[in-house]
Amino acid sequence: MDLVCAMGGAAARARGDRRGMRRAAVLPSLALLGLLAGCDSGDVARPMIPPPIIMQDPRLDLTRLVVPENRKADVLVLYATPRAPAPAGAPEHYLSSHGDTVRLGQAHVHLGEPGWSFDNLAASDRTSTIETPRPVRVTAIEEFGEAGGEADRAFVAAIDRQVEASRTGEAVVFVPGYRMSFNQVITLMGAWAHYLGRSSAVIAFSWPTGTRWWNYVTDCPRARTYIPDIARLVALVAERSQAKRLNLLGFSCGSPLLAEALVSLRERHSGDDAEALQRRYRIANAIFVAADIDLTTFARAHLPALTDVARRVEVYVSEDDFALKISGLLARASRLGRPRLQELTHADLETLASNEKLVGIDVAGVPGAHEMGGTRGHGYWLANQRVSSDVLLSMVYPFDPAWRGLVHAPGLGMWTFPEDYPQRVGAALYEAFPELRREKR
Repeated sequence: MDLVCAMGGAAARARGDRRGMRRAAVLPSLALLGLLAGCDSGDVARPMIPPPIIMQDPRLDLTRLVVPENRKADVLVLYATPRAPAPAGAPEHYLSSHGDTVRLGQAHVHLGEPGWSFDNLAASDRTSTIETPRPVRVTAIEEFGEAGGEADRAFVAAIDRQVEASRTGEAVVFVPGYRMSFNQVITLMGAWAHYLGRSSAVIAFSWPTGTRWWNYVTDCPRARTYIPDIARLVALVAERSQAKRLNLLGFSCGSPLLAEALVSLRERHSGDDAEALQRRYRIANAIFVAADIDLTTFARAHLPALTDVARRVEVYVSEDDFALKISGLLARASRLGRPRLQELTHADLETLASNEKLVGIDVAGVPGAHEMGGTRGHGYWLANQRVSSDVLLSMVYPFDPAWRGLVHAPGLGMWTFPEDYPQRVGAALYEAFPELRREKR
């Protein structure tokens, strides 16, 4: 449930908003899942997600984070995928069907118009919005081979090359949701690699999923097959690369896959305490955005393990997430990304409130777009320039939410975005990092 595809949205939302939905309404509800992801048309230019608002602060020049050898309009995105390779001449590099193994490689992504330089791209970052998108496309694929052996060594070497050429030496692992093609995942992560200031080796785990609305019913449950592969990927990056720290991001129904993978890593070293696990895996943030995870499962089964392996667990939620509303109706239980806290016991609530490593961030009501074209309230971390700024800063500067300009909502224990968020977060960076101050001309 990810990027959005407008297909009769108004009528479908009207159906979905009817109260008293019963089991007989499940199929109409499933039809609404067609709104939850982007339509794909093959290897063509796609709209680039808008830049985080922090990149448009006139006081700051975030391009100073980019080392000279990375100052170009092309980026590399590393990938692991269990998808079947596409035949020669196909518009996509990998198919929606499952292959016989996990393949590792790297993709070349061009950001902006053909022929753009880094300076052209950086200048457009200051003005582009969701209404004025720039193109992004996959230009080439280099497959290292099947996971294991030589392919692992080539993959780790590629991570290390990016880490050595970066300022902060991080790695990001992204697990998307359903109904995204391989190229969609890669172009999304290409833009994200750029917004991170080329400071991280960005890795996508692109699991097989179809591009039809009904694929939600089969693909998301079936994707549990790939949990061991995600755990292996995280362990490979953590244990064999030179990355100084890892940030992990799970989106929509990719979130439970990431959560279960981290639980399995914790169980793999059951005798280690949290400090030992964090030394082993170096996970700074495990971030769950619009997470299609059962709320009680997260609170009772996932969270203890997650806060052992990661220094911080961040959860972005929204009452306005219509996609998770439908998912909750189908599951008869609310989702982590749109929680109904009354489903939890008093003990559950106490556990959540007392966990200092858990950060809950409520994005409902944040000014700006909350979707990329159809379903309301689900794609906010892609579409909303304020929300994407917070996700970005939590990766580059793993400081607490107050430093990042967020405030506590009265009585909820959730962090929220104040009206003056752009000014607050810009001032925080301006004061903390003088080297980012924009030169006066």
